[in-house]
Amino acid sequence: MNEIFSIKGKVAIISGAGGVLGGSIAKSFIQAGAKVVAIDIRQENLDSRIKELTDLGGEAIGVIGNVLDI
Repeated sequence: MNEIFSIKGKVAIISGAGGVLGGSIAKSFIQAGAKVVAIDIRQENLDSRIKELTDLGGEAIGVIGNVLDI
């Protein structure tokens, strides 16, 4: 991929990361070299996703939250 479009070393904030779609996006970002801040309302889903992302060798942290509560 062209360096101008690289996300390596960037930080991505992904809401709904514990679900299927958000989780797939988080996984893709990790594989592309980004660091991920995963947000979800369910602790157990978030814990599982963070483990999956770090097992892939990426940097990821989880935040419990609901973006509708802003």
